[in-house]
Amino acid sequence: MYVLGIDTSTLTGGVALLKQGELVGESVLNIRTTHSERLLPALEILLEQANITPQELDGIAVVTGPGSFTGIRIGVATAKGLAYALDHPLVGTTTLEAYGWQFKYFPGAVISLIDARREQVYWQAFEAGEGLNEPAHGPLSDVYTYCARLSRPCLFVGDGALAYAERIGEQVPTGIFPSPALSLLRPSAVADLGYTRLLQGNSSNAFALNPTYMRKTEAELKWQEKA
Repeated sequence: MYVLGIDTSTLTGGVALLKQGELVGESVLNIRTTHSERLLPALEILLEQANITPQELDGIAVVTGPGSFTGIRIGVATAKGLAYALDHPLVGTTTLEAYGWQFKYFPGAVISLIDARREQVYWQAFEAGEGLNEPAHGPLSDVYTYCARLSRPCLFVGDGALAYAERIGEQVPTGIFPSPALSLLRPSAVADLGYTRLLQGNSSNAFALNPTYMRKTEAELKWQEKA
């Protein structure tokens, strides 16, 4: 079974290909160019080097958000287009779930944090890849309060963890932070989570899958202010 993983939810983005759960190849870039410029070329190169065609894929996994509104739309639209054109099953995973899955072997709680600006974050706690709470959007203080109730170490990952590491470290003494390079979301983790869900019979289609924003866009907020 070939499964393609796509992530464009943050500045970092990329694609990965698994065969029977084993990594075939992966492309990850953390540079300031738009995902629309690099996603399809990266995808084409990956499949070409793996010597397979898009038709040979058995499923596609994509990060639906939260994160960059523009990035999310690009990744989800690409995955939906491929799934529709090729009639392949589609698996959506949130950015928070993908982080929780990537670090599921950490012996404690994994706190996925996505920077929502102005000291706001999207966040969710995980243990062994399973969510401990519902995904949330709110101030950093909510994360401090939650972690204070946990009687185990907390691993903070995601661009929110990088952005607020010093502040979090002051408030959560048990906090642990991987290096910036190891804290980046890997599209291979997205593909692996998608592979697992496909084996469990959990998939969607191109029409049912939608982005996960968790808050309104700036354009929507400005329109509401004028209304």
